[in-house]
Amino acid sequence: MRLTPFLIAPLFVALSLTPVDAQALNAQKELQKQGCLKCHAISRQKDGPSIKEVAKKYRELENGKEALRDHLTSAPEIEVDGKKEKHKMFEPKSDGDLDEVIEWILSH
Repeated sequence: MRLTPFLIAPLFVALSLTPVDAQALNAQKELQKQGCLKCHAISRQKDGPSIKEVAKKYRELENGKEALRDHLTSAPEIEVDGKKEKHKMFEPKSDGDLDEVIEWILSH
């Protein structure tokens, strides 16, 4: 069987991902699946603050990683367009998925 460039190129890209790239891709997929990107964009404000703003806020805290974990998993009350509502609770399949997301957010 002859492999065409169309088959080889995606394989090359997949094999060239570093563990950090794969971790970032997994975190972004998890954020998408959980619905986070409906209200949060990476570098601009939507209904919620940007991922960069969230990262800055939690990096400045002494216990930022734990505070972000609590925020994501406790469904706190937030304000959207002047109305108070419960933030959607992040429900990962594993603690590892949650850790990847937290690390990815804080890296921005």
